[in-house]
Order: sequence, then structure tokens, then C-alpha cells
Amino acid sequence: MTKNKQLFKKIWHVTLYVLLGIFSLFLLLFIFINLNVGKRVVRNQVQSYLQNKLHTKVTIGAVDYSLPQWLKIKRIYVEDQKKDSLIYGEELSVDLNMFKLIKGNTDIQKLVFRNILLNIKRAPSDSFFNYQFIIDAFSGNKSTTANPDTSELKLTLDRLVFDNVALKFKDEFAGNDFVARIKMLDATINKFRPDRTNFDINNFFASGVDFIMNTYKEAPQ
Repeated sequence: MTKNKQLFKKIWHVTLYVLLGIFSLFLLLFIFINLNVGKRVVRNQVQSYLQNKLHTKVTIGAVDYSLPQWLKIKRIYVEDQKKDSLIYGEELSVDLNMFKLIKGNTDIQKLVFRNILLNIKRAPSDSFFNYQFIIDAFSGNKSTTANPDTSELKLTLDRLVFDNVALKFKDEFAGNDFVARIKMLDATINKFRPDRTNFDINNFFASGVDFIMNTYKEAPQ
């Protein structure tokens, strides 16, 4: 009986040491990723992930975060697949559910663009815009049936904020060009399905809006 008690104590001590070791590793990891050097490592990993996911050039100046609630990406630059500028700006802030992100669902509570330039294009012979590859990269599982409308995009967005954002839109396929600049925009969204151009906006506020549009019947040569 004494031997059994001694064996039980040894097993309990070993188990306790293992649990303490695992807890200490997680604690050290948490401390490390919240240090400046840790955030630089995270920045490099995020940049590498986005480049591999999007198969294009992505550069990030800095990353800041408070896990698991929000993430800020500063001085970001993203090219489209033709190596033209798609996104360039000072800060992109995202409030999201990181636990769902691990499962492959992009659940965004709030998305803020600050001092951002978006360059949207569509070539005369192309029915897709130059941002389509981003939608394709973050799409969920697609149906194996022939109907393409059954594809599922695992992306939700509750609130969208623009703080000094400019959009250059050049659609040579449909013959529409415009330049829009927005000082402030705040919108709450009920439905967000950019893969099917299906949006349902609940509340919308905008100020400091400049808009110039040019429409032509034939695409320029």
C-alpha cells in the first residue's frame, strides 16, 4: 500500500511539473509576442502569410494587436496580380474573432481604413476586377456541382469605417471611370457578400465626399 502511495505521488509530481512547464511556455510565448521584437516576428509572419495566400507582393511596416480582439497593420502595400498598386496606406485596423479565423471563417466586427489609396481596375477584355484574386484566396469550400452560385465565401463584416480614403476606379470593360475621396465614412452592414455583389447596409454616414466620374460607350483603345 505504501509503494502504491509513493508511485501515485511520483506520477502526480511528474504530471504537475509537465503542466507547469506547458503553462510557463505559453506564458513566455504570450510575453514574447507582446514585446517589440515579438511583434516584428509576427509582422514578418503576417507578411509572409499574405504573400503566400495572395501570391503577390505585400509589404507591412508594423503590426500591433491586442489578442484576440483586434489587429492593426501599418504602412501596408499590396500589389495586384499584374504588379500594379492595389492598396497603399497608413493603417488598416481590424476587430475580428481570431478563434473563428483559426477555423477558416473570417468574422470581422469592424474594419477601418485610415489614409488609404485603393486602385481598382478592370481591363477591356476581363470581366473580373483586379481585386478578385483576394476574394478567391479567402473563399471557403466550393460546391462540386456545376452551378457556380453555390460557392460559399466565409467572410462577414459588421462595420466599415473610412478615415481619409481615396478610390481610383477604372473599368474599361464597362466604360466607367471615377475618382472618389472620402474624409469620413461609417457604415453598419447586415449582409456582406462581395463575391456575389450582395450588400445590405443598415446605417450609413459620410462627410467630405468628392466624386468625379467619366462614362464612355466604348472602351478606350
